[in-house]
Amino acid sequence: MGRAASEPAAMAAAGGFVRELERRGGPALRLEQREAGDVGCVVWDAALVLAKFLETGACPLARRAVLELGAGTGAVGIMAATLGANVTVTDLEELQELLLVNIENNKHLVTGSVRAKVLKWGEDVTEFQPPPDYILMADCIYYEESLEPLLKTLKDLTGPDTCVLCCYEQRTMGKNPEIERRYFELLQADFELEKIPLEKHDEEYRSADIHIVNIHRKRAVG
Repeated sequence: MGRAASEPAAMAAAGGFVRELERRGGPALRLEQREAGDVGCVVWDAALVLAKFLETGACPLARRAVLELGAGTGAVGIMAATLGANVTVTDLEELQELLLVNIENNKHLVTGSVRAKVLKWGEDVTEFQPPPDYILMADCIYYEESLEPLLKTLKDLTGPDTCVLCCYEQRTMGKNPEIERRYFELLQADFELEKIPLEKHDEEYRSADIHIVNIHRKRAVG
């Protein structure tokens, strides 16, 4: 995947690994990762692709309200905050410390704002209302059991003008193809989907098996 695949994934650092993510407009983001733990602890390729897509300017982010689901290291949301967005990065309780470390490490690059909050898919989202302008998701489609809670959260969070950017790596192993098919099948009951062409992704941070989908609530008929 261009530069993202050719660079070392991480550099050793005390207590974990630091991933540097270049920015067009200044110093790189420095994102701490955890050496051991669950899937949220490293910067996945889909997060790199989505973060760099935001830098293309295809979606105006300055002064917009942005919420990232399943943020993990916070790479995508923090990038949005460096582009002027007011961002809430969300994940489970056990990832809050890592999110806070990465917010602190990059706060000097933020031109909007960024905070971390706990959000468990399927649960109450009242504190995240009103609906944000953008919802960002990178590689959130991997557990069959999480599909319906994730879809409930998307329905509860989105308003008629919310733009959801979902970036995922297409995987061919095991149950992954079936999980992806089921997710998009369920999603289309309430949402319109539009795939963003590969040529509109960042020139270097792109890959034929990593897709970005633009998702909106279906308009009410009548």
